Amino acid sequence: MRTTAATKTDSGLAVRLAALASLGAAVIHCAVVPTHWQEWIPAGLFFVTVALFQLFWAHAVTTRATTTVLVAGTVLNIGAVALWALTRTAGMPFGPHAGTAEAVQAADLCAVVLEIYVVMGAGWAWYRRRRGDLIPGYANALILLGAFAVVTLASTVGVVSGLRHGHHAPSMAEPGHHGPSGGHADAHHAHPPEPPSAESAGVVDSPEPVAVPAAPPQPSHDGHDDHDHG
Repeated sequence: MRTTAATKTDSGLAVRLAALASLGAAVIHCAVVPTHWQEWIPAGLFFVTVALFQLFWAHAVTTRATTTVLVAGTVLNIGAVALWALTRTAGMPFGPHAGTAEAVQAADLCAVVLEIYVVMGAGWAWYRRRRGDLIPGYANALILLGAFAVVTLASTVGVVSGLRHGHHAPSMAEPGHHGPSGGHADAHHAHPPEPPSAESAGVVDSPEPVAVPAAPPQPSHDGHDDHDHG
């Protein structure tokens, strides 16, 4: 007779772990949407679609883990991991950065690890769903608690990395790094230095000569003398 503590199966636990990992991957993909949207709108739409699918799949697999739902989650996440490996080695086959390998960042690695967990959990639940073994309830709770902590940490690191870095940014310097110094250089070229003034050079101008007014002409007395004698 089974104890009351053994109320969960390994397949049910695998489903919950896969749903939790899918939720974390969706959060990371939502965080990187703005960066991809600015680089190329179709890439932004692709990540929006993937994030929405992972969100809806996490809800669907916990409510009704049918074969169709499990297979869909497995196939899509395998495709996402394969696409990530392609873009980090050979680059996208089309788009503005076709043929250029993208930089590997923390957001990518966290999302890929969570997607691998989704594949493992969904694949195990698909394989064991009819032959699931009962596990103790406390073990089920401890595993779920540890998985929640791991997914939370991976999602946080992935979101911070996705919001801070772009996939095609230069590795050595960021654009506009020398903008302020270049502006100062232009200002110096546009306004040449003024010559030093006489006061700053220590040269004192000599005082200007003061003009002396000329004396008024004296009247001549010759004309009066002639008039008197005449």
